[in-house]
Amino acid sequence: MNQRWSARPYKDGDEESILELWKAVRPNKEYDRVKWLRWRRWMYKENSAGNGIVWLAEDNDKIVGHYAIVPVLMNFGSYTLIGAQSLDTMTHPDYRYQGIFETLAKAVYKEAANKGINIIYGLPNQFSHHGLIKLDWVDVRNMQMMLKPFNWRNALNLKIKNRFLQVVLATGAGLIFNEPFWRIQKTPAIEGLNITQITSFDERFDEFWTTISNQSQIMVVRNRDYLSWRYSTPDTNYSIFAAEKDHRISGYMVLLNKMRKDVKGTIICDLMFQSEEIMPCLISTAIEESRQKGADFILYYSITNKTYQRILKKNGFISLPFIMGQYLCIYSSSPSISKEFLSNPQNWLIQPGDSDAV
Repeated sequence: MNQRWSARPYKDGDEESILELWKAVRPNKEYDRVKWLRWRRWMYKENSAGNGIVWLAEDNDKIVGHYAIVPVLMNFGSYTLIGAQSLDTMTHPDYRYQGIFETLAKAVYKEAANKGINIIYGLPNQFSHHGLIKLDWVDVRNMQMMLKPFNWRNALNLKIKNRFLQVVLATGAGLIFNEPFWRIQKTPAIEGLNITQITSFDERFDEFWTTISNQSQIMVVRNRDYLSWRYSTPDTNYSIFAAEKDHRISGYMVLLNKMRKDVKGTIICDLMFQSEEIMPCLISTAIEESRQKGADFILYYSITNKTYQRILKKNGFISLPFIMGQYLCIYSSSPSISKEFLSNPQNWLIQPGDSDAV
């Protein structure tokens, strides 16, 4: 079959055609054109680390394929570099299995390397994952899912469709994990520590980033510019909490309440702290906030050190090994960067806010 499409970089004015591609690829989703355009401008043109790199497949002025990355500053060992996140990979249903994904991806990687972006990370779904591995991406690990349920039946409803099985599992889980039978660590009182809800990130967050920047070998730089951009997502209402002591930032947390199929959950998008004793105080705040909002559960998923998992478990969270979180995959175009270093999950800190899913 003759190839009818061709690849080219994005240009201003392509947005309307790209939106039509989104509708074709995800037909069950409702689209508000104004909101979508606002989100797209924020993601690809207002990013604090620079504009996104987007390549398109086109057939007679019709956009039939899309591949993109957005740049992010990243800590990488002892230095900082410009990396990127891969996202919004899609091919029109009528044009699949024609090499569009591979062609666009290679064009994006080449342009990225020319701009000094040699590390790209992605959190693909099961369909994109297979394609990335074929393009020499490296698997790191699946995200670890952790859940604190307030209403077991509603929480299970997200993954288990059989009503009878929901009731059986919810009843059993309630008996095992209900708080009277589940010892939860009492939140320590830290003299002088105040946790308050804030609406913006001030210059103190740059100082805070300096103090925590060595907590993981590889992670997105969480300075004031990045946090201010990342948690200003259009039409998304985040709840941001700062832990302050002596007028300095000791930690912060970003929550997002989401509703799906009559199930209301709170997602911990971002959670950072200067010292270990700060984390239970932030988690306690998340629990109180979620209950006040009527959430059925709190969800956190990550690739991070064992401190997070240990403290979450002591505060009533359980791991969900039977639910596979998103993959974390890495691509490097530089032969000088060790794939062993990149693929070691112990080197990484990745949280929900590091993806475009929340």
